[in-house]
Amino acid sequence: MSDRRSLTVASWNVRAAIGPGEPFPPSWWRRVTRDRLEAIAAFIVGLGADVVALQEVALGNVDGAPFDQPAELARLTDMDVAYAALHHYTLVEHDSGRAVGAVLWGNALLSRLPVVERAAHALPVPADDALVEPPGTRDPRPGFDGDHPLSGIRYADAGMGPREARCVLDCTVDAHGTPVRILSTHLAYVGREQRRAQAEAIVGVAAGSEPVVFAGDLNAAIDDPELEPLRGAFVDAFAATGTPPASPARESCGRMAIDQLFVRGLRPLECRVVRESGDRSDHWPVRAELALAG
Repeated sequence: MSDRRSLTVASWNVRAAIGPGEPFPPSWWRRVTRDRLEAIAAFIVGLGADVVALQEVALGNVDGAPFDQPAELARLTDMDVAYAALHHYTLVEHDSGRAVGAVLWGNALLSRLPVVERAAHALPVPADDALVEPPGTRDPRPGFDGDHPLSGIRYADAGMGPREARCVLDCTVDAHGTPVRILSTHLAYVGREQRRAQAEAIVGVAAGSEPVVFAGDLNAAIDDPELEPLRGAFVDAFAATGTPPASPARESCGRMAIDQLFVRGLRPLECRVVRESGDRSDHWPVRAELALAG
């Protein structure tokens, strides 16, 4: 935990306590375990952060049993919680096709500091006729050689997954008398132009605010073209503390460096990927120490 002149923040895609593995598992709700959620909470406590932005946090019910991961993580960590989700869907068993419940899938913020304001903002989704990726787009995933599987495909023909509703959770915390705005989000997992539109929207949401922290799973490397709006509006905490874009030290999801932390009006002192979290998720947390002004 930071002193009165600094702020410690972290960001982590916790994958709803499903655990690691590719591809995303069918009937994933059967993979969620109490032990894994408790292990995630224990690691969050060990991070010693004032504020933790989380992605892929679930709230819903299965077979009549409700589950509330935001509230449970708040209880286990003894931190205040905010939650925002727009994406919701019916849970259908992979083998039987039986509907067993429903879920919200979104972003959370855990804070040891007082949360004095909170809001949610919808992010853009593409039109039916827009292409998910232009024809000939290569698959960017490590180990994949060939065209992107949705290259040249219209969103209308790609199903709902590629343009699921996304939002940014927008909170202001009282950091020892200094109001600091904290934004947490998870950008679209496909569609570079979709991600760029979402990045531009976040710049608009944060316009005029300082100090501000923006963190999340952006599904893009820091030097990818779609993150240009963010690079122009914020300071990349990794680069500011000596970790360049191409460094393997930025890899936060296997070989992908897609979890980012940006600031404005704060001075990054340290920023690193915390790989000690092991296999609690398919991502590792990003943690930063930030100096407050004054």
